[in-house]
Amino acid sequence: MVIYHFLSKIFVWLIYPLTIGILLISSSFIFYKNKNFKLFKSFFIIGLLIIYLPSITPIQRILFKSIHINSYPISQENQIDAIVVLGGEPSRSISGIRLYNQNIASYILMTGGSGNIFEENQKESERMTDFLIEFGVNKNNVLSENKSRNTRENAVFSKKIMDEYEIKSIVLVTSNIHMKRSIKVFEKLNYKVFPYNSQIFRIPKKNSEFDPFIFFPNVENLFISSQIIYEYFALLLYKIFGWI
Repeated sequence: MVIYHFLSKIFVWLIYPLTIGILLISSSFIFYKNKNFKLFKSFFIIGLLIIYLPSITPIQRILFKSIHINSYPISQENQIDAIVVLGGEPSRSISGIRLYNQNIASYILMTGGSGNIFEENQKESERMTDFLIEFGVNKNNVLSENKSRNTRENAVFSKKIMDEYEIKSIVLVTSNIHMKRSIKVFEKLNYKVFPYNSQIFRIPKKNSEFDPFIFFPNVENLFISSQIIYEYFALLLYKIFGWI
């Protein structure tokens, strides 16, 4: 849908903490120039907090916990028809290869066209397919969907392929932040979904000792928090459109 594509790629910038914070801080100087120091302080401090809070580890962890879904303990006993890997970061493809090498399913479906406003010459799924074949996956077992521009289209266009192969039960591979929305979309199309969060390395256990540096702003924390805020924005739109 064109409306969603526009909202998710352009309008969404207005809900990111960095954008809102910069706008408020910039606006505060208008009040400063007009000698309205009370509004200047309010806008400046609120803008600063909107950038600072999502940038610190405790807030990022709270936001992450609110959307995180654990991977299902996948095994051959689950009788899974296919591994479905959503387009995105390379860790998703690597996780798909891991599952394929464990003989979890006969087919591995790579899905993703171009999520950009301007079309790319090579689609995400095509790059991912090339990657899989390069690392030993039999090309006859790789299915590819290259028309989708978003998560909902990932599912809808993949369904056409999966129906052809009578696929009903899938392992869904995507990032843990993206998983909640992805599960809902595929379940809406009546697929049995086993979530598998993508990762390249095992994540070490957190240090139990208090670390004062967790209250220092961090670019990575701000990036993750912004992704989570986007996911809640997308979940709301998907609910409004009836996609989940």
